[in-house]
Amino acid sequence: MEASQTPHGQANGVLIVDDEPEILMLLSLIFETEQFTVYRATDGLAALDLFSAHADDVVLMITDLGLPKLGGIELIEKIRAKKPSMKIIGSSGYSRANVAEEVLKAGGDAFAPKPYLVADLLRTVRQLLGRS
Repeated sequence: MEASQTPHGQANGVLIVDDEPEILMLLSLIFETEQFTVYRATDGLAALDLFSAHADDVVLMITDLGLPKLGGIELIEKIRAKKPSMKIIGSSGYSRANVAEEVLKAGGDAFAPKPYLVADLLRTVRQLLGRS
């Protein structure tokens, strides 16, 4: 659970939740390059705590679904209840046919399959946040 601050004049935080350190660091670098303030958590409970501490700044969450302590679907439901305006992307490497549907049903805005295609992920983020 750490934050990497980048200068900005508006709420511009992204909460990245993944229990794989390599993915967490890769996504952090991508979003720092895109001028987001990045908050990182490796499990669902830590993500809830971090979100609670920075709720005013966090506008987007990208979460893996297979998390320890609190799964990604439950995390999506809890974050959605706390901040309905939050944009949420659920992510998984599992190829179950209904995983994207589960994310949307839980309150997520989009599903991003792993492995990530950076251009596709950033396009989805820009669409969700209304940025060109």
